[in-house]
Amino acid sequence: MLAASERVLLPCADGVRLTADVALNGDAPLVILIHGWLGNSLSGYLLSSAAHLFDRGYSVARLHLRDHGNSEHLNAEMFHSARIDEVVDACNWLARVYGDHGLGLVGFSLGGNFALRVTAHAERTDALRTTIAVCPVIEPGPTMQAIDSGWFGYRFYFVRKWHRALVAKQRAFPQRFSLSEALSLDRVSSLTDYFVEHHTPYLSSQDYFDAYRIDASCIEAIRTQTHILAAADDPVIPAHTLSNLPANPNVHVEMASHGGHCAFLANYALHSAADDHIRAALATAGLTPSLPSR
Repeated sequence: MLAASERVLLPCADGVRLTADVALNGDAPLVILIHGWLGNSLSGYLLSSAAHLFDRGYSVARLHLRDHGNSEHLNAEMFHSARIDEVVDACNWLARVYGDHGLGLVGFSLGGNFALRVTAHAERTDALRTTIAVCPVIEPGPTMQAIDSGWFGYRFYFVRKWHRALVAKQRAFPQRFSLSEALSLDRVSSLTDYFVEHHTPYLSSQDYFDAYRIDASCIEAIRTQTHILAAADDPVIPAHTLSNLPANPNVHVEMASHGGHCAFLANYALHSAADDHIRAALATAGLTPSLPSR
């Protein structure tokens, strides 16, 4: 799948440019995969699912959110999680160019949050047949608290990766950004407060969270067959945040007792049950490639 992949530049409204790594499989349905916060097209969970699908005959496009996947130089303004319009534009572009044989959308963690919001705008996303959100961020506030108050390794992981992303952005636009204060902060909550105040239009972190939380209006707007796969033992996405979602016959929630955050490891060979879940959901929606599995 990696050998067949090509980096593609995606033109979006207002001059925004995103990227995707696209691997085509003849006249197969296209599956767009969106990584999590501070991830990229080579993140293990995403690479596992993309290769699993490609080997079974699907075309796959591993979409990068703004500033992810070494794309920090493409847009002057920083990424933030409320930038949904450009992701809808990117999915529409991929659908128009590669999605003639059907389109599926898969997102992980924050990418799952984006996938659900894109699906709520499905009238703007041609050909979308089904969406699968794996461990999606539902309530950003509790997710941030879970990272900061849980095992220190998670906080260290996300803070270190955020610092690296800020350094890369500053290097790409040295005249625009001076981020030394941000690089001195060592909690996701304090970094978020700083980031929201200096690099978003929102008045507070709560206002920012409200701009991209998965609320009732988002779920009620979904008209596409949608599957949410979550885990009761997820250390990053509190299970209770999914309990308040309104009922929608188009949205099916499966809460596994074990799975961690986007892992769902099924055996010692590190096979992910999420990959099987994704492929089954695509088949249920009628997205089945004609090519034989490799």
